[in-house]
Amino acid sequence: MIVVFILSLQPIVHAQSTDEQLAAHYYREGEFGKALLYYEKLYEESGSDQIYEYFLNSLLAGENYKDAQKLAERHATAHPQAYRYKVDIGRVMLRADEPSKAEKHFDRIIKDLDKASVNQILDVGRAFSEMSENKRALETYYVGRKHMGDSYPFNFQIAQLLGEESDVEGMISEYLDVLKLSNGYIKSVQNTLNRVIGFEEDNKCNDVLQNELLKRIQKSPDEEIYAEMLIWTFMKQNKFDAALAQVIALDKRNKEDGERVMELSDLAFNNFKYRVAIEGYSYVKAKGPRSYYYIESITGLLRSYKVRVTDSRYDQESIHELVSEYTSALDELGYSASTSKLINDLAYIKAFYESKYRNEAVVDAAQLLVDALAKPGLTDIDEANLKIQLADIYVLSSDIWDASLLYGQVEKKFKYDEIGHQAKLKNALVFYYAGDFRWSQAQLNVLKGSTSKLISNDAVELSAFITENVGIDSNLEALSAFAKMELMVVQHKFDSSLISLDSIEAKFPGHELGDNILLKRADIYCEQGEYDLAAETYMKIPEDYSFGILVDNAIMSAAKIYELQLQDTQKAMALYEIILTDHSGSLFVIEARKRFRKLRGDKA
Repeated sequence: MIVVFILSLQPIVHAQSTDEQLAAHYYREGEFGKALLYYEKLYEESGSDQIYEYFLNSLLAGENYKDAQKLAERHATAHPQAYRYKVDIGRVMLRADEPSKAEKHFDRIIKDLDKASVNQILDVGRAFSEMSENKRALETYYVGRKHMGDSYPFNFQIAQLLGEESDVEGMISEYLDVLKLSNGYIKSVQNTLNRVIGFEEDNKCNDVLQNELLKRIQKSPDEEIYAEMLIWTFMKQNKFDAALAQVIALDKRNKEDGERVMELSDLAFNNFKYRVAIEGYSYVKAKGPRSYYYIESITGLLRSYKVRVTDSRYDQESIHELVSEYTSALDELGYSASTSKLINDLAYIKAFYESKYRNEAVVDAAQLLVDALAKPGLTDIDEANLKIQLADIYVLSSDIWDASLLYGQVEKKFKYDEIGHQAKLKNALVFYYAGDFRWSQAQLNVLKGSTSKLISNDAVELSAFITENVGIDSNLEALSAFAKMELMVVQHKFDSSLISLDSIEAKFPGHELGDNILLKRADIYCEQGEYDLAAETYMKIPEDYSFGILVDNAIMSAAKIYELQLQDTQKAMALYEIILTDHSGSLFVIEARKRFRKLRGDKA
């Protein structure tokens, strides 16, 4: 019997489906008269809300206002709890050019809202908004607020409407009022403001938001949430100095341990705001050894000093001061497993920077690491980092096979981890320097699948470089000469490297190595402090090899020189913008965007 009943329904269901398809077709084509024939029948059969909407719109499109009002009244009566259908009656009156009747009808709806639920009020407000009756929608929500009180004050709905009405002050005030209900809404408020304001430069909403927050902080200094919002606002506007001032003020007022200051200092460091980072770390360090973040603040401070010095026009004096800072910190904290990261950094500075002015610094750096590796309590990862740094120094000292042994130890212990892949890449480079291209390329091909995009990309680039430059007749002479020259660069034999580059160009004119020779020559000039010449040489690559794979590398390197060493903001911004617009697939896009925004919007 059940099967027979279901089968008997199939023709009805099929007919209804066909009618809906035909009605929808005519509706889409704007043939509302034909659509009405089907929608009237469908509504009589189902009375569904969806069919009602199409039926009503078809009647209004055909200016059949009398039948449209009857339909709206009928549907509203059939659904007394759905207040939006009462709004439809007024909508028909407006379309019929009966504004006074419509206004009286809307007044009655809003007056009756004191008996409505939250969902019914939201329903009416949305119905008015869909009609572009924003003032009526606002009136609805204000009445709803009066009725519901703090249990549901409709802040988000009112704020959105005020924004549409260009009332920026009112909109922002409503969003901030949400925080009066609960601090837990801070993420929702921030996400909404981020979407509606955007925080673009020269956006007047930025100043309105900032001024409103300052007023609230002055009026209610104990309401910490507004200070947190102000800090967030400053961060969105790239005003790290102002954000740090607020964070430090909060830390002092609440007698905190510096956690907020550390978080902001870390963020400043990651956004290349080294002066702000140094100020923040210094504040926390001044709390003294009893502070929970004392050692962490010293580490952050030294890290900031290191990058600020090495990314600028450093000289012997600045490097000496940097070494002294690290040495003083280690003398205070002790040379132990817990300070292995500082020891590692100091060894790096000594080997790759101080050694330019004092040859013995390389030996001192290696001894620092050997002693550190003998300290008890080292974690496996700290030991691996120390070994990689020591191996790098062995390469610098021409002990490439001792370096290979250390790289191999790390690779074996961390076979599936990023640090193991890093060691494997460095070991492949050792064999590349030594001219064993086949073995080197075999290791590089394994690394193409590394989870680290940077390591994978470096492996792909070097492997492709070897393939391209082996030559059709497997002649390795040019590639071997270039690899030996690259080892000289790593070993800071810059004059010899330049001579070697000249020799390669003379011996192999028109070779595939042309853009690589330019890039390496520019790298050497940069290492020698010849920044103008370096930038000029980098920019020859996009000029002479516009379709080469090194173009984005060269432009990014030149941009950083103009920003950090030559202090030419406009040129740096122009080059970063080229990376963003013409090389959107480059690995440098994220860093270029950060640096571009810093140069364009830094109000510090």
